[in-house]
Amino acid sequence: MEVLGHDESIGKIKISTEVLEVISSIAVLETKGVSSLQNNLASGTIEKIGKKYRGKGIRVDESKGYLKISAYVNLSDGRNVHKIAENIQENIKQSISTMLDINVIDEINVHIVNIAK
Repeated sequence: MEVLGHDESIGKIKISTEVLEVISSIAVLETKGVSSLQNNLASGTIEKIGKKYRGKGIRVDESKGYLKISAYVNLSDGRNVHKIAENIQENIKQSISTMLDINVIDEINVHIVNIAK
C-alpha cells in the first residue's frame, strides 16, 4: 500500500499488507476477552514450513487505496461478544492510525470463530 499525502519530493512510502496484518494482530490480542486468533490457510501453511507467521488470523485487502481488514478470533467464555467485537474494531483502527499515521480503513470485519471455555 502506498501512503499518500506526505512530502513526495524526497520519495514514496510503501507499507506492505504484512505490516498491517502484524499491527492488527497485536491490537486484537491486546483486546480484553480475546482468547486467540484463528489460523487461516496461509498462516497454517507458512507455519508448517517452519516460519513464524505474525499476521495469523488477520486478512488485509487493499482496493483503490482503502483497506478492508478481517479478523478471525476465538473469544473467552462469559463475555459480551458484541462489545468485544466493537473493541476489536476500535483497537485495530486506533493502532493503525497511531503507528502509521494513516486513515484509509474502509471496513474492519470481526469473525467470531469460537468461544473458548
